[in-house]
Amino acid sequence: MNNAGMKKFFYQTSVFTGVCMIMMLQRAATKHILITDAAGKEIDRSFSEESFNLLISSEVSNGQSGKLTIPLPKSVSSDDIILEDRYIDHELLIYIDGREEGFYLDNAVLTDLDIIESAVCISENDSGSVCLDFKLDGLYANESSLTESSTIEVSFFKPYDKYDNIVVVDPVAPDTVVERDSADPLEKDIALDVALLLKGEAEKADDRSTKFYYTRLSSGEVSPERVSELIDETEADLVLRIGTESYENHQDGVRSYYNGEFFLRGFNNAEFAGLMAASCASKAGADVVGVYETNDDILSYSQVPSARVSVGSLGGTQDQERLSDKSYKHKLAEGLYQGIMQGFEEIK
Repeated sequence: MNNAGMKKFFYQTSVFTGVCMIMMLQRAATKHILITDAAGKEIDRSFSEESFNLLISSEVSNGQSGKLTIPLPKSVSSDDIILEDRYIDHELLIYIDGREEGFYLDNAVLTDLDIIESAVCISENDSGSVCLDFKLDGLYANESSLTESSTIEVSFFKPYDKYDNIVVVDPVAPDTVVERDSADPLEKDIALDVALLLKGEAEKADDRSTKFYYTRLSSGEVSPERVSELIDETEADLVLRIGTESYENHQDGVRSYYNGEFFLRGFNNAEFAGLMAASCASKAGADVVGVYETNDDILSYSQVPSARVSVGSLGGTQDQERLSDKSYKHKLAEGLYQGIMQGFEEIK
């Protein structure tokens, strides 16, 4: 290598090293905080009756503009913070296990955003542990980080501006429940179990371009109107309802339902319903009983490929037992996840 080549190599190496150092310093300066998608699921925390409105200042620096910046007591680390994204209620809850009582009586949160309708501090105990409850004017995706300045910075986005693929998952609570022995699973519990396992599959895949929204992740119920609103707010690309059959002496296996009232070009409801039934049944080793047209209100409302998958019948000869088996429900969830991802490929 001649002198010119050596100088060029040395220069390139120096630049590369400098860039790496800058990236390392940036990473050291911030630490991302895990945000829990709650969808109505309450974290088991105890609260006192003491609460007050947080101080909010709009006097932000250039680097803080367009964000929510929350000061922290110096003793708080990332292990002391839990963020709960309760998007179904348009809320962001931040639990902070602090040790400085009254810290938020004197320290303001900083933001120039106009999407925050209210900000309340709720005391959990007398030693400084609190829940900061931010009510937003709509549904937003968010990212958060813990900075070296002892602050939490939260950025907000509309889901469709951040994610390439969005799916709304609705674990259906049936209108009527067949009376059964107390040891037998209930229809609404099975749908919820499968949805939670589906959530685990999506988180394991860690696909940053795809976002799953759930109408519920607990035993509570969500109105059809709120489900429809969630579909609109997220601008979902796919909608999946998960349920079971309630009929006695019903044939074992997976069924899928779709709205045939209007035709979607490229990838229609019937095709999506067929894909979901086949993927779910194949992974679980079950039969596809059929794919049927239905007048389901949510499916009729949705303007994107949508389906309701019945993962089994509690009146069937096999389904009642295997729907009590977590490993079987896990296979159903794996099949649903694979079907959803195939669906996204179809609509590209």
